[in-house]
Amino acid sequence: MLGLRFSRLVHAAIASGALILAACPQGGKGDTDTDTDTGTASDGSTTDDPTGPPIDPTPLPPDPTNPLPPPDPPPADVPPALLAVKLLDPSTLQLSFTEPLAPVGTVNPKRFRLSVAQGYFGSYGGQPNTTLVDPRYYNLEAYCPPEPPPCYYEPPYYCYYTPGCYYQSTGAVEAIGVAPLDGDPSSLLIALGTPIQPSLCSTLDVFKDDPNFKMVLHLHYAAGGLSQLQDLGGQAVPSLGDAWVKYDGGFYSYAGVVFSTLDPFLPIPCELSDVPQPPDIPESND
Repeated sequence: MLGLRFSRLVHAAIASGALILAACPQGGKGDTDTDTDTGTASDGSTTDDPTGPPIDPTPLPPDPTNPLPPPDPPPADVPPALLAVKLLDPSTLQLSFTEPLAPVGTVNPKRFRLSVAQGYFGSYGGQPNTTLVDPRYYNLEAYCPPEPPPCYYEPPYYCYYTPGCYYQSTGAVEAIGVAPLDGDPSSLLIALGTPIQPSLCSTLDVFKDDPNFKMVLHLHYAAGGLSQLQDLGGQAVPSLGDAWVKYDGGFYSYAGVVFSTLDPFLPIPCELSDVPQPPDIPESND
């Protein structure tokens, strides 16, 4: 009697929604569970599942139709800085800066001067020191006198004169013109009145791997006054070893940290093989 009453109470509770029967854990007869969440954790359709396949961190290549924006210009109160100097050819230097420059048509080329900077690190005694030398003393070219006239004397051993070739200085290696570099507003060109010779590069190579003595070709620049280098906002390019520019002699030495006045220190690579024709840079009238 109690069983029948209990059965009627259960059916009444189910009909009213007060009692819900849970599904069998493993399914069974009459199992109508249609939940599709089961088995989707390992199909790789979600990226939050730690058991799924790893995500490739390699970024996609840039889209050429949508290039990256250019880098932000330097702050207005930061002056432009020299980044590199190289020999474009024996008679032309290319200078690269951190930002575009104002027109350089009025810049005086006498603000620039080259040196063969020699640094001794004190390894053999004495103080470390730096010596600046005018490039003319290392910029040598071969000179071969003309052949002598035929010998008219007998016997032939009277004609012992045999002229030989020798090296002589090319003279001063000075900047004679400043011009912009087409297509690159952050670079400029400096024309040299006398081309750099292979003999100078060969001298620098002798000390290339010497740990105690270093010799480099370096550019110096003097700022200040009118017709100086500056950026589009009027900030001037700082001087670089300007004491050498203002000095008239051919040798200049100072003790202390090697190359301390050359900041930034930017040796000019001296490689002159297979050089192109120099660009046309107008000579300054200053």
